[in-house]
Amino acid sequence: MPLFPSSPKKGEIPVYNSACPWASSAEDLKSLYLSPFTAAVTTRTCTLNGFADDASKHQVAFFGPDAQSSSNSYGYSPFAITVYLDWLRPLLLSKTAPKKQVVVSITGTLEETKDMLKILQAFADEVKAPIGAEFNASCPNFRGHPPPAYVESELTAFVKLLASHSSPTLLVGIKLPPYTYDSQFSSVISSLSSVSSPGKDSPISFLSSTNTLGQGLVFAPQIVEVEGNAVAQKRKPQEQFALPGGFGGLAGAAVHQISLGNVYRLSNLLKSSEDTSLRSISIIGVGGVADAEAAERFRQAGASAVACASALGREGVDVFARISGGLKAKL
Repeated sequence: MPLFPSSPKKGEIPVYNSACPWASSAEDLKSLYLSPFTAAVTTRTCTLNGFADDASKHQVAFFGPDAQSSSNSYGYSPFAITVYLDWLRPLLLSKTAPKKQVVVSITGTLEETKDMLKILQAFADEVKAPIGAEFNASCPNFRGHPPPAYVESELTAFVKLLASHSSPTLLVGIKLPPYTYDSQFSSVISSLSSVSSPGKDSPISFLSSTNTLGQGLVFAPQIVEVEGNAVAQKRKPQEQFALPGGFGGLAGAAVHQISLGNVYRLSNLLKSSEDTSLRSISIIGVGGVADAEAAERFRQAGASAVACASALGREGVDVFARISGGLKAKL
């Protein structure tokens, strides 16, 4: 079952937030959920048990014309998956709040991910609503090992795990990194085909493309301050780089073209594959969605929906009115 219907009409592509620091708290999720312009809500990527955050290392900075790009050194949310479900429960059970798709972004080892998928299925049964489970296979801000989405054998192992827990009320998907050469795309298609069944939709409901692009370097004088954003870094006259250690994951306008290219390539590969079950998979376009024109470009590239992070961090939830062209979400 796809997360969103394919081939939305011009001006009607669903809009929501991607997993990001501005979807970290109960207040963040409530404001995103109650916005009339969001078709869904995604949590920040969480783990099974959570961990202590280190604000001295995990930071974000905006740069470029009108602060349209960002670089971050974040890892995952410090809050455990159960904390997010406690925050989401009253929204989903409310008799007055709108009913919209919730996507919980998760990551961990195979065993940890298995436990989280079981928790999410139980939660979906409890709230009597389909829940999206997005496995983040692509965060670039960890040293020592490449993200699993860059290693076909590891990606395939997670695809098989996700597929084994797919159900009508647990829609599973993967957040992919920016890919830059042919064999990387081929690996994704091969991994997805490993769980296909003839004549049936793929058990993988969606692909979010793309995550941030790692190894970006922003110098401190390049920082563009974002008024009213307590998370974003201010100018650092005594420091060389915008982020601790210099390197971070690039997002926003800085990755828009490569994100468009990834969505277009994946869309064409899914549609043209001899494995027809892959055609049911939704593609969520992520990367530089700051206005209705960017959303339309993703739609033309083959996305079924679009999600944003940097624009949300820069402008708050009001940005969704502009991205949607002022049209309220169809729920």
